[in-house]
Amino acid sequence: FARIVQNHNTLSCSLCMSLSELVYDLQVTLNTVINLGKEMNDKEFIDEIKGVAEAAKNGVIEATGVALHRLHKPQPSIDIVTALVKGIPEAMSHTNKKDRLPIQTAREWEGVSVKYIPILAKEGIRHNVGDRGMRGGLFVDDPEYCDNWNILELLVNDKHHDDDSLTP
Repeated sequence: FARIVQNHNTLSCSLCMSLSELVYDLQVTLNTVINLGKEMNDKEFIDEIKGVAEAAKNGVIEATGVALHRLHKPQPSIDIVTALVKGIPEAMSHTNKKDRLPIQTAREWEGVSVKYIPILAKEGIRHNVGDRGMRGGLFVDDPEYCDNWNILELLVNDKHHDDDSLTP
């Protein structure tokens, strides 16, 4: 019985691990594999660990991409978003269910998240988001609009609709 309680307490503790504790434990585990992997002379083991590491990396990119699509909810600071996209640039190319990039989604929530467009564009240019020549996604046609407008065209059009002084 004592062993069951001890196992339950260990399980409960592992469930309540903070993200930093979990990542630290993962780093220790991976460092052990890296340091001992070559000496083990077990190609299957190394290949399996590579697959696990690749899946973890892709999972982090996916989760970050999803988070970039919902910047309008938590409204992090520009500095936080800058650090996020510099550290995980692949996330800027994550498309949502509507086949839109995070920079396109940011425009949708213009009152709240349009402020993120410059950093998404700046870092997106460095990483060819939307493909070469698409200026970090600024020139990518937004699939939500049948006129094939890009973010810049949509932002200008939004301004025209919001500013009565621009209408004839």
